[in-house]
Amino acid sequence: MPSINMQITPITEQFGIIIQGIGDENILNLDIDEVVKLFKSSSLILFRGFETDVDKFKKFTELYSTSFMTYVGGAYSRDSINGDNTVLSVTGHKIACAVPFHGEMYYTKTQPKMMWFYCATPALSDGETTICDGIQVYNELSQTTKELFHSKRLKYIRTYPQEIWPKIYQTNDLAVVEKVCNDNDMLLKVNEAGKSITTEYITSAIVLSRCGNYKVFLNNILPVIEQEAQGRNNSLVRFEDDSPIPENVIDELKEITGRLTQLVAWQKGDILMVDNTRLLHGRRTFSDNQRDIYVRLCNPVFSL
Repeated sequence: MPSINMQITPITEQFGIIIQGIGDENILNLDIDEVVKLFKSSSLILFRGFETDVDKFKKFTELYSTSFMTYVGGAYSRDSINGDNTVLSVTGHKIACAVPFHGEMYYTKTQPKMMWFYCATPALSDGETTICDGIQVYNELSQTTKELFHSKRLKYIRTYPQEIWPKIYQTNDLAVVEKVCNDNDMLLKVNEAGKSITTEYITSAIVLSRCGNYKVFLNNILPVIEQEAQGRNNSLVRFEDDSPIPENVIDELKEITGRLTQLVAWQKGDILMVDNTRLLHGRRTFSDNQRDIYVRLCNPVFSL
C-alpha cells in the first residue's frame, strides 16, 4: 500500500478484512495491486473512513472490475441510481424485511463473480448486511445432506405475470426474453399468449471454489423457500425431479448459516467488496425508511 494513513483489521480467521482510512485519505490512492492481493486472500474487504460519494464509488469499483451487469433476468426489478443502470438499489430497497442468505443470481447461469455495496445512508438501527462463508457451510453439513445435494440438482421455477416480466427482463419483446433464457440454459414457457411466463433453471447447490480446491455451498435456496413459506408461489425451488427439499435439511441450513453469520453494521460512505464465488450474503430486518444501499454486479479485471 502507499504511505497513506489507514489501518487493516481482520474480520474473521477464515475471511474478510477492514481497511480503515484515517483522516482525509483518498480511497482512489490505495495501491491497486495490494488491494487485489488482500481480496484474493480474504474474499471480502470493507473500506471505511474514506471520503466517498456515488461518483467516487463508481470510479473506485471500475479500477478493479469490468462487465458491470444491469440485472436483466434478476429476481426483482431494481431502481437505477443517477441514471446508471449498473448502479442499483439493493433488493427490496426501502422494504425493511430480512433477506435470507444467498449467492447473487445463482438461479441463472450468468452470475457476477464480484459484488460491490455502497452505503449512501445506513438504517437508523439494525439493517446489517449478513455474510457467511460458503466453504464453512459446506464443511459443516451432515454427510447425509452433502450426499443429497451431490446426488440431486436444484430446479428454480419462476413465474411472472404480464405486468412484471417486462420489468424483470427490461423489454416487452418475448424474443429478447427467449434469447436471455437460451443464453442461460433456461427453459422458457410462455403462458396464455404472453400474459405470463415461467422459467426453469437446473443447477447444483454446491459449486467448486475459484481455485478448485474447495466445495462451496452457494445457491438461492433459503430466500426462495422463505418466500414460499410466506404464501408466494411465483418463485419456487425443488430438486430436478420436482421433489421438495426436506424440512429437516432446511432447518439444518438455517442452523449452520445462523451460527456462522458475520455482520456488516453499515456506516455512511462504506464500500464493501465481495467474492460472489464463495460468500453468501443477506440482510437483517430494520424498522425505518432511511436505509439506502447500492450495489454493482460485475467481474474482476484480475483473475480470481
